[in-house]
Amino acid sequence: MNKLIFRFLVLLIGCSTLNATELVDIEKDDFHVILSSLLGVNKDRHSYIDSKSKSHANELMLFKELEEVYIQYIEPQDNGVYTEKQLKIIMLFSFYAVNKNSGAFNEYLATDLMPIFLDNQSTFLAHMRELPFLIPSVCDRLSAYFGFENKDQSGKEVFIEKIKLQMHAILTDKQARSCLIEFE
Repeated sequence: MNKLIFRFLVLLIGCSTLNATELVDIEKDDFHVILSSLLGVNKDRHSYIDSKSKSHANELMLFKELEEVYIQYIEPQDNGVYTEKQLKIIMLFSFYAVNKNSGAFNEYLATDLMPIFLDNQSTFLAHMRELPFLIPSVCDRLSAYFGFENKDQSGKEVFIEKIKLQMHAILTDKQARSCLIEFE
């Protein structure tokens, strides 16, 4: 558990400026929502009291809050470009989807991730090299694009052949193999 927390702290540093006091409150809240959901803490942010006066976490409100953050980061900037932070947050959502076995986010990313990756391949791969613990989940969600909602799976081999050289140019050999395994 300590390693997981350490990795998220490293990710936060990578996603934000080094001076955390300069972050706007909204960004702090976004990171708090994602990390709280990943770690399963702070569920009392949204709760309700049942007829027996017992407090319960409102899982639907917690999900909706997380979904709002996802929607905010999945859309490109006005100029159609994704920022470094957006790409890292999207990658973190891949980690969340796979590790929390979230059906909703697994489905969202099976559709949303591939177009973003294709438009930002070099940057995406550079971030994967920088944050290697995200590689298996990101590649898992990229692989899920093929065959999702009856999409033709034959494009997977073409995609792998096209991206393989770029992967080996940017990622370490071990990282590239770790990603490519997810496409098997």
